[in-house]
Amino acid sequence: MIASRQAEAGQVVAAGQTVFTLAADGAREVAIALPESGIRQVAIGQPAEVELWSRPGERLPGTIREIAASADAQTRTYAARVALAGDALAAVDLGQSARVYIPLEDGAGLKLPLSAIQRDAQGRTAVWVVDPASGKLASRPVRIAAYASDEVPVLGGVGAGDWVVAGGGHLLREGQQVVAVDRDNRPVLPAAPRAAAPAK
Repeated sequence: MIASRQAEAGQVVAAGQTVFTLAADGAREVAIALPESGIRQVAIGQPAEVELWSRPGERLPGTIREIAASADAQTRTYAARVALAGDALAAVDLGQSARVYIPLEDGAGLKLPLSAIQRDAQGRTAVWVVDPASGKLASRPVRIAAYASDEVPVLGGVGAGDWVVAGGGHLLREGQQVVAVDRDNRPVLPAAPRAAAPAK
């Protein structure tokens, strides 16, 4: 299949000049760059999922087919290719952009953004946890695994139902009352009840 044309009909070309760029009209692959921090967690043959930018929410099955032996000298990332399953041939056109999801077996089911990790008064790794009933903060020590590029796996200390402060932890203090909001700055927890005024 002709992927691109570098010359027009009737044009005089020099020896060795590229006229067409060809692509095999067969199985589809997605070229990605793996960060150096997570290269040990990815292996050839590992399953992956591909989501096309033109078809958000629909994930196609694939596998890691190739990983470069050395990192790029400038970006410090490893070039890799994800081969799509044969039944995805009709759904993917050449040159499309996609997002690749690779499940990592790192022993931790929970992950937090790097901005959530703080140091408590004893110098331990900790996070700020919000009490949903009172809206007050408490510093809680956590056990974490190796840092990734923008998140860290949590091995213990918080659970899936805990409300953790994701940013600005260095400005907070123990027992401070906060309001949990979503990405659009809308409250996501009911307001904590105010203390009753003393009787006169």
